[in-house]
Formats: sequence, structure tokens, C-alpha cells
Amino acid sequence: MTAPLKGVKVVELVGLAPAPFLGLMLSDFGARVIRVDNLDNTNGSMFARQKESMYLNLKDPKGSEILQRLTEKSDVIIDPYRPGVLERLELGPERLCQLNPRLIFARLSGYGQTGPMARKASHDINFLSLSGVMSRFGYNDRPPIGPLNLLGDIGAGSILCAMAIVMALYERNSSGKGQVIDHSMTEGVGYLGSFIWESLTQKELLWPNWPKRGQNTLDFGSPFYRCYECADGKFMAVGSLEEKFYQNLLHTLGFEEECFNRFDYESWPEMVEEISKKFKTKTRDEWTREFDRTDACVTPVLEMEEVTEFEHNRIRKSYDPKSGYPNPAPRFSRTPAIGNREGSLETDGKYESQSRDILINELGYTEQELEEFGPNVFN
Repeated sequence: MTAPLKGVKVVELVGLAPAPFLGLMLSDFGARVIRVDNLDNTNGSMFARQKESMYLNLKDPKGSEILQRLTEKSDVIIDPYRPGVLERLELGPERLCQLNPRLIFARLSGYGQTGPMARKASHDINFLSLSGVMSRFGYNDRPPIGPLNLLGDIGAGSILCAMAIVMALYERNSSGKGQVIDHSMTEGVGYLGSFIWESLTQKELLWPNWPKRGQNTLDFGSPFYRCYECADGKFMAVGSLEEKFYQNLLHTLGFEEECFNRFDYESWPEMVEEISKKFKTKTRDEWTREFDRTDACVTPVLEMEEVTEFEHNRIRKSYDPKSGYPNPAPRFSRTPAIGNREGSLETDGKYESQSRDILINELGYTEQELEEFGPNVFN
């Protein structure tokens, strides 16, 4: 069996989390990814599994020449740098796409390639703040919070850019031409947050206390969509939005059907207090067994070290049994990801450069030429 992206060759320039995870997704689903690194990189083997690697100094003329040769024979290059960095090295799209008109030049940046903030430094928290999305996370009496760096760096950055690359490759089948992808992670967060804008048309149902945070239906303000602490200090996640699930929640907790009016937003704090008391009468695992007998959209909040042994995850082999790392998702019936094949997920931290093999066997350099390059090319 072959993975979906078999035959696609990707050059990944070293960067922080969004670019390495982008390269990892492409690699997991069959692309050959060559990571162009430098010896000063402190990320080590983060998201490096299944990738080949080269150490190159792109400021050295020979290092620049090697990258140009490499991209001539590649389908995709991932540029994680701020706008203008590769242009200053004469390695921007004008140069590399001239050498290889079929090249997909994926530029992944905080604010995009144009605009007054294009060259400013940024991180996940900035993408969320400038997209407007962060204003919806947290509680009204506290500063906004963000969901780690999963929404900006990974969701809006890596995943949307991976989709853009696959779309560009698909379009190339008909046009025969590559193109430049200008992907702003700030714009990506806004796009992922489209539901928030759309849902404002149903303020009474979904945002009864707009614009306050943490007091609405889906932002952990409602009694039937939040987490509750159990007797052992662990938590259950309640997502009983629909009426039938809400009734199953009340029944399992031992409440009468009509004891609460869930659309009486003024009474939500009282409902939360009463439901909290119920959850504290049993441990998380006891409540898990209770809710396994019904369908109420109530599940245990698992710790990361627990997920591999959770029955559903174990049966589906959602996590690699050796490392405990998540296997790639989604699943394909005919062309599974490399990590979905038993024993094939490499997460042992090994990270070695294949510079010499790539230079000689693929790019046509001789041993003598490599000796003449000098140390600056690979530092």
C-alpha cells in the first residue's frame, strides 16, 4: 500500500512549530520531506520523524546554490521566515520559481507577505488577539486566554497551509504550473473562527450574554456545556446541548426532568452549583461508567498519560503503543498514512543529517566538490 502523497518531494526550511508540523503532516501521508536545517537550531528532533535532513548555511553562496539545485528537483518548498528574508538571500519566489516553474512556494508567516505588520515578529497569542477570536476565550472577570498554541500555530497555520499545498498540487495537474501560497496565520485564525461570526445571527440561543466571556452557551458559561470536578479531583466534560442529551444528563445525575429551565439564563449559576454537587458525589471513573450506559455527550477528561489505555483509543489504535504519540488522522481505506501502519511510527528522537547522500546521489556533486565547499557551507 502507498500513502496518498507518495511521489511528492518537499523542502522544509527550518522554523518553529507551525512549519515542522506542516512538514510532519505531509511526511506522515507519504511525501518525501527534506528538512534544510542549521547547526544553531535548538528544536532538535521536534516533528522530525520520517524526514531527511540537510545542514546548510543559506548565507554562503555555495549553500544558496545547493538549495537552488534542490528546489529545481522538488515539488514544494516551505518558507517559515518573515517576509523579505529569502529575498535578501536571493532565494525568493522570483528566483526559485524561475528555476522550477512547477514549484509550490508555501510562505507561512504571522501576518502575511504584505501590509504594515508583515515583517513584525509574532506568535500564536498575537494571531488570536488580532483575529478577534481571543476575545471569546476565558471568563468575563479575567483576561482572555488561549488554547495553548493549537489554534493559531497548528490549526490556522500548519493544517490550513497543508490544505493549501494539496490544493495547489491538485491544480498543477491541469495547469502544469506552480504558484506562491501567501498564508497569514492571523487570517487563518479568523477563517477558522467563521462560526463565531455566523453564530451571531442566533445571539439569543448561543450568545445570550454577548459580549461577555464565559457566560454563553458554547464558551463554558452554560450548565450543560462545561467541565465538572468529581470526588477525586478529576473532571467530566459535559456537552449535553440537544434536548434528548440534556434529559439523559439530568436522569443519570438523579434530577427530575422539569427541575431546571435550561433556557432561563438567569438561573444558570444556580444550575451549575446544583450539578457540581452531584458530580462531587462520585469519582470520575465511576461517573464514566454511569454515562457509558446512556447517550448524553458526557465523557471523562483524560490526562495525556491515560489516553493510550482508554478502551476506545486502544481498540482503534489511535496512539502509537511504543511512544504513546497520536497516530496520524484522518484514515484512508486504501492509502493509509505511514503512522497508521503498525510499528512504523518513528518517535525515538533520532535526527541525523543526510547531506552527503543527497548532494552526491541526487544533486550530482562529487566527493571532491564536497571537500572544496569548506565548513561554512554546512554551518
